[in-house]
Amino acid sequence: MILEQEKKFFIQDMIEEVRLEAFPQAANQILKLLNDENVSIFNLSKVASHDTYIAATLMRLANSPFYGVKNKITDLMHAISIIGLDSVKRLILTISARSIFKDYDVFDKLLWEHMIAVAIISQTISFKFNLFNENISYVGGLLHDIGKTVMYKSKQIHYKSIVEKVNSSTNMLSINAETDVYGFNHCDVAKEILNLWNFDSLIVEAVYLHHDKTFTEGNLGKLAAIINFSDYVANWLSIGRVKPYRETPLQNLESFNYLQIPINDIEAFLQEILKRIDLLRDIF
Repeated sequence: MILEQEKKFFIQDMIEEVRLEAFPQAANQILKLLNDENVSIFNLSKVASHDTYIAATLMRLANSPFYGVKNKITDLMHAISIIGLDSVKRLILTISARSIFKDYDVFDKLLWEHMIAVAIISQTISFKFNLFNENISYVGGLLHDIGKTVMYKSKQIHYKSIVEKVNSSTNMLSINAETDVYGFNHCDVAKEILNLWNFDSLIVEAVYLHHDKTFTEGNLGKLAAIINFSDYVANWLSIGRVKPYRETPLQNLESFNYLQIPINDIEAFLQEILKRIDLLRDIF
């Protein structure tokens, strides 16, 4: 069994080997503004304007049929006012996270689709059922599987064998296979990455604990449970998986009952989630 300190050093070596990009400056600035209800359109436009790709994506979205504007928008501040402040915060973080995927193969595509889905589900249930801050939930969902990126790209382990094993199964999660083979898993790796990027400890710990079977009282337990349930919903819908994972009915999940989510019609809820995901699919 790999010792705790050895595991930590090995994971740090993998992260260094893969040369994962630093989290973009624009995203770090947005993280500081997540809970600021008084942030202005001017502040956000100033952050977004420093990154041409982020600015161009916001402009493209504001001019898309989804917002139904009659005249073409050519000003970034106007685009932000159309999209909405909270939505822009989440979009900048999403665009920044997407930039981490340098070599975009089939695995990256599936993983990115899954991470986006979990972010959207986390944000949706947090807002819809008044569970938690929707922006923080979105960030936790967006980065919950970031550890898989390093494991897949590292030459120190053969992660493709884990991917193949999970893809051929309908009753296996990658975390179990990872722990069995390596003695550590993508949650351990994610914790090191997010600490390296100086993320808030609440997000770091919630991502680390999102596969736990039980959840503690307070904000940490709540956020971890939100990510857990959202992750399970995405797996249930086979988003980012070759085959769906439906080992436990959604209403029987510990996270579902811990959060006391008032969903009476699961099928209607799943259809609503799929519509929300489809709206963003073309953007990224």
